[in-house]
Amino acid sequence: MSLRTRLVWLTGSWILIILIFFNIFIYYYTFKKTTSEEDRLLWNKAQIILRNPDIHNPRNWSRPDLLQEFGAEDTLIRIIGASGRIRAQLSSNEELSAYPAVYRTGYQSTVVNDFDSRKLFIQVPIISENTGTQIGLLELGKELDFISSVLDILVTGLTITTISIILFSIIAAVFYTRVIIRPLRQLLETMRAIRSSGDFVLLDPKYTSKKDELGRLGQTFNEMILFLQDTDQKQKQFVADASHELRTPLTVIESYASLLKRWGGNDPAVREEAIEAIHSESARLKSLITSLLKLAEVEREELMNCSDVELIPLVKQAAEQMEHAFQRQIELFCPDEEERPIVLCADREKLKQLLIILIDNAFKYSKEPVKIDISRVRHHVQLQIIDRGMGIPKDELPHLFERFYRVDKARGRGTGGTGLGLSIAKQIVTQHRGTIHIDSKIGVGTTVTIGFQQQK
Repeated sequence: MSLRTRLVWLTGSWILIILIFFNIFIYYYTFKKTTSEEDRLLWNKAQIILRNPDIHNPRNWSRPDLLQEFGAEDTLIRIIGASGRIRAQLSSNEELSAYPAVYRTGYQSTVVNDFDSRKLFIQVPIISENTGTQIGLLELGKELDFISSVLDILVTGLTITTISIILFSIIAAVFYTRVIIRPLRQLLETMRAIRSSGDFVLLDPKYTSKKDELGRLGQTFNEMILFLQDTDQKQKQFVADASHELRTPLTVIESYASLLKRWGGNDPAVREEAIEAIHSESARLKSLITSLLKLAEVEREELMNCSDVELIPLVKQAAEQMEHAFQRQIELFCPDEEERPIVLCADREKLKQLLIILIDNAFKYSKEPVKIDISRVRHHVQLQIIDRGMGIPKDELPHLFERFYRVDKARGRGTGGTGLGLSIAKQIVTQHRGTIHIDSKIGVGTTVTIGFQQQK
């Protein structure tokens, strides 16, 4: 059963259930109100009859004219003695007269429902004016044919109304479910088109411009498609760039290996040049593959091993290691850690990898000492790595975090760069919910600013 059919049946069923309960309530409410009104009239009439002093004297019950003045159409009036025998009776309806007389010692109100009629009976004790005890029972009956007619008309009206509402609701449900289902069908058709063609297809704006839940569903679907499209393009670009970067050193190695095979045996200079080139390109290839593996590892967030890390000792450790490795000077400016340590919730190894990448970049493109500045900005920690190198053109800054991007291709290869370092750094900062920004001026130098939220 389709969703549209289920919605139609569900809507019709709920409306039917509501109407049944509503009709039952209306029927019994009308019956109760009309019966209560007739009951009240009979009780008032009984009180009027009991005001007659002759009613309270059993000797008068045999008088034919005792109840004549109280007679009415479709009404029964009778007096039942203590023995249960009818002592006086006035009736204009044979069915009321046929109702069995029952003597009771209290007040009673009864509605009798037959197949074709309804009757109302009330019983009121007759009290002796001399002894104050009950000496008989006054019973009044009323044929409720008018109320039965009204209820029959009510039932007919409610039945017709219920059938009409059900038919109308089903017709309306068919139309409004078509309106509801149309965007879902379009979504389904779009997904099938994407599956069959492999192309990224967006929903038509008429299904995404609405402000309801279906409109937001369409907007979310389009956003997901755009994200997947962007991811797919980046993946294809990454594969193309990686293939290109891997092909270059392999081509060089293959060329020099062929040269070595042909001429290296007799020419020491050619042999030395080929061996040096093969070694250099092999090292570069190894570095590129290592960077690719690091990038893939960094992008797997589940490998994050977060703990409380004191930033200043970690920066000092990384700076000392880089100074010894490159025989370069690093100037470190930081607040007094004894006063208030700077603690981050971070992965220690990845944070250290971030520092090494940025310090290594600063060393590559600057001959002057590199400056590292740590400061507190409200609830955040700001880390700046500053070099006094050649600088980066302004139009190149937005592309620095792209994979395999190098400001100067030749210079990048000359310094051993792969174009992946800043991509890895950006990914590490993002995983730690931080920010990274690069400012640079030609001939002045470059400043990399990183912001982290400080652990409370």
